[in-house]
Amino acid sequence: MKRRTFVLAASVCLFAAVALPAIRAIAQPGTVTEDNLDQAIANAKTPADHQAIAAFFQQQADEAKKKAALHREWAATYRKMAIPKPAQMAEMCDGIARMWDRIAADDEKLAKEHSQMAKKVGS
Repeated sequence: MKRRTFVLAASVCLFAAVALPAIRAIAQPGTVTEDNLDQAIANAKTPADHQAIAAFFQQQADEAKKKAALHREWAATYRKMAIPKPAQMAEMCDGIARMWDRIAADDEKLAKEHSQMAKKVGS
């Protein structure tokens, strides 16, 4: 009987240890993703809502900056090859890097605006 109780208790503890993080992950309010951004913007009423949106846009800006940096590295690699066709490819990479720079700047503006909205809503 003691063994059965021990096994049952251990099973319940193991289940709780496995299930609790999953339940917490599902229950995270305010997490903004590409899938729910439109709804998050439409329903934003509290400072926390706007801060979550700002965090999303800042994350997007950070990712865009990384992509711009990668394209600059690739452009430099093409230029080092010193053959005609890759030189054109370097120019393409430069253009793509500039595009990601513009996207990063715009995402940072959106993040800043939502941060300011959070302050206005909070006061």
